Amino acid sequence: MKIIASILSAFLCIAVHAEEARPYSKYGERPENSVYDPSGILSPEQQEVISKPLREILKNEGVDVIVVVLPEIGDSPPEHVVKGFAEIWAKGKVNSVVLHVPGRGGSPWIFPGEVMSRMINPEVVREAIADAEKRSAAESTDFGKVRAASIEVSDILRYWKGGALIRSEQIVNEGMQMRLEYANRRRLIKLLAVVGAALLIPLLAGASFIFVRVRNSLPRVFPEIKVVNRLGAPYSGGNSIYTKFV
Repeated sequence: MKIIASILSAFLCIAVHAEEARPYSKYGERPENSVYDPSGILSPEQQEVISKPLREILKNEGVDVIVVVLPEIGDSPPEHVVKGFAEIWAKGKVNSVVLHVPGRGGSPWIFPGEVMSRMINPEVVREAIADAEKRSAAESTDFGKVRAASIEVSDILRYWKGGALIRSEQIVNEGMQMRLEYANRRRLIKLLAVVGAALLIPLLAGASFIFVRVRNSLPRVFPEIKVVNRLGAPYSGGNSIYTKFV
């Protein structure tokens, strides 16, 4: 019994440790201020300073930035942690998640939404995000890091959104223009074919009529009768013209 109890205790400790190591495993409701900080690493005032411009940008421009601050994430890759938050909380097509783990190298991390990442050149995305992360990591405080990262990614997404929407609109307009020109050409070809047929029929009829009139107006000439000499016996009843063999 002691062995069984020890095994159960070991499994219980592992489960509790895993749950403690993954505070992000249960997402719950998205916070109204777009800042998820369950451990209170940032003060309410600091969260409001970060959240206020993010709410305005989401309301006015449709760009959604979520800030996640966790004390630790264990061995989980940051991109895996962020993906869950983005899938459940992100709004609209243009969004991003900023993840900050105090004291961990490389933090904060910025992850743009998949839609924008597909619309923009991947190399451009990597360079822009890497520069923003580097500038954010240079801040000395957790508040400074998170605030800088949220501002950086907001500006990047707004810029990308404008460019992507303009390019998308240009592509749509160019496609519509090409289809319109193609339809106009087809209509023009059909119209020319109809007009050509309408003109050709009277021309053929007129040409036939003129040909018949000209032919009828010519004097009628009977064919000439040609006398053809033929061979025959002298008294065979044939032509009087014959060839006498010597």
